[in-house]
Parts: sequence; structure tokens; C-alpha cells
Amino acid sequence: MTIGSRSALGVGGIRRTVVTVLVVVAALVSVLLSGCSSDAPAASNAAASSTSAVKTAPGVARSTPTAFTISSINASGSLISLGLNADGTVQVPADYRQAGWYQQGPAPGEQGSAVILGHVDSYQGEGIFFSLKKVKPGDMIDVARADGKTAHFKVTDVRMYSKSEFPDQLVYGSRGGATLQVVTCGGQFDQNAKSYLSNVVVFSSLDSVT
Repeated sequence: MTIGSRSALGVGGIRRTVVTVLVVVAALVSVLLSGCSSDAPAASNAAASSTSAVKTAPGVARSTPTAFTISSINASGSLISLGLNADGTVQVPADYRQAGWYQQGPAPGEQGSAVILGHVDSYQGEGIFFSLKKVKPGDMIDVARADGKTAHFKVTDVRMYSKSEFPDQLVYGSRGGATLQVVTCGGQFDQNAKSYLSNVVVFSSLDSVT
């Protein structure tokens, strides 16, 4: 999964050191996971205004996320911390069954845009986010944190973007509250490049913290 400027997934969570990081991350995101398989629905790649300004539950203090659950697609697992590669791209999990959190951005539950990424698949089989494209608005994403709390996010939108037009600011930049974007690759698979041409992004807003 190669993310554009930042790393294949298009994941980054940009925000505080930020503007610069944000831009870099964004780019990375476009590249995404190179070992995924092809089969995602074509979605609009225009950034919707409905996703750009959101109201969320109040953010909480930063704490490292340790695990996630998306019950609607039966996806769950631990989370590892991801940073940037030497070339400025965003790191992605080496294991296609592992998801990771972009630690240079906000933590899930903290004010700002947190980002989680993972592979859709590999030549070895289905990845941790193989069914991410099936998530629907209203579905919940639960993220367990090191402080013992769980941040509950409600999905607001699911979109697909061409890696060449990945909306880094929308995905990594602050949208007015505590939000979480989950990113994987999707769309058409380029057999020559061994990579998907698009990224699937699930947008969600903090609903509560327990």
C-alpha cells in the first residue's frame, strides 16, 4: 500500500506540526496500499461540504489508541503507531491484517482529525479493511485507548478518491471537532503498478467517550 506523498494509504493525520505535515501526509495518502485487490465501488471524488464542517462530542485529552472495532463489518484488531518514512511518506503497517494510527496527528477522541489506516488486501488474502467500503453512515467505530476510555465515533460519510486527487486537507485537517478518518485503498487495480488507483475514506465524528 503506498500512499501518495505520505504513504500509500493516504492516511495521515495531520494537524499540529501540521500544516506542513498535513500537506505531506495528504500526498502520501494518495498512494495507499499496494497489495490490495480490486473491487471497490466507484464513489464521488469531490469533497463534500457536508464533510468539511462537523459537530462532535467534546474532545478529550490525548491518549494512545490501542484497538478498534467496526461491528457493522466485523472488523477489529489492535492498533500500532505509525509515523513518516525518511522520504516524507506516511508509514503503513507491514502486516496486511494490522491497522495503524498516524501518531503525528491527533489521537482518536482528541480535538482534531485522527487517522487510522490499513490494507484492503494482499496476494496472501483479505486485509484488515477488506470490507471498509461496506461501512454506511450511522455505523459506529469504537476505539479503545491506553487511558482505559473508549471513544465512540459515528460514521457520517464514506467516499472514494483517486489517489491523484486525494483531499489531504479534508482528511487530515481539522474539521471543527473530534473526528476520525479510516483509510484504505480501493477502486480499480493497476496490474502493472501492483496498486489500487483510489482510496476509500470513512469519515466519522466523536459521538461519546465512555
